[in-house]
Amino acid sequence: MNTLHETQISKTRKIAGYTLSVIPSLMLLMAGIMKVIGNAEMLENMSKITNWGDKMLLIGLIELSALTLYWIPKTINIGFFLLASFGGGIIVAEVVGGDFPLPGIMVTTLFYAGTMLRKPSLSGMNL
Repeated sequence: MNTLHETQISKTRKIAGYTLSVIPSLMLLMAGIMKVIGNAEMLENMSKITNWGDKMLLIGLIELSALTLYWIPKTINIGFFLLASFGGGIIVAEVVGGDFPLPGIMVTTLFYAGTMLRKPSLSGMNL
């Protein structure tokens, strides 16, 4: 059965994994909601990138859908890979928009670390 974490890992590792997974999840949740409701500041940021301002709703829905898949135990694997790709897109969008991609790097790193602590089999290295 697919679970949010694996049974052979310690309780401390599970707690650390959940903590490091929840932090970027909340950040992505807020960003997705802001895109869906059409927040003016989010629209301004999205408009820095050519032809993205009008796709804000679609991007927000994709972000929220991937996040939902990530937190459903049976779909965590596909959710993880979708969010990993989305994290790369965040970094690219920040670079193209002329900003240093520190927020994207932080979100993606926390997301990866939390998931690998909870579900080491996803890495393929059995850490």
